[in-house]
Amino acid sequence: MPLEGDHRHCRVCGKVCAPGAETCSKACAQTREDRARSRRNYQLLLYGAIALLAVVFLARVV
Repeated sequence: MPLEGDHRHCRVCGKVCAPGAETCSKACAQTREDRARSRRNYQLLLYGAIALLAVVFLARVV
């Protein structure tokens, strides 16, 4: 693949990929999806813990 002109780099591994493509291969696409899912699960866990702490705190105040 020529390096001149319009090109992008894979968001996972950094290799050159086709214009308009986010990743260079199916393996990188799967890795990106796995990371996004993991990040989403972590955020849900964090928000749940904050909500639980808020409920416990409010129950003690009232």
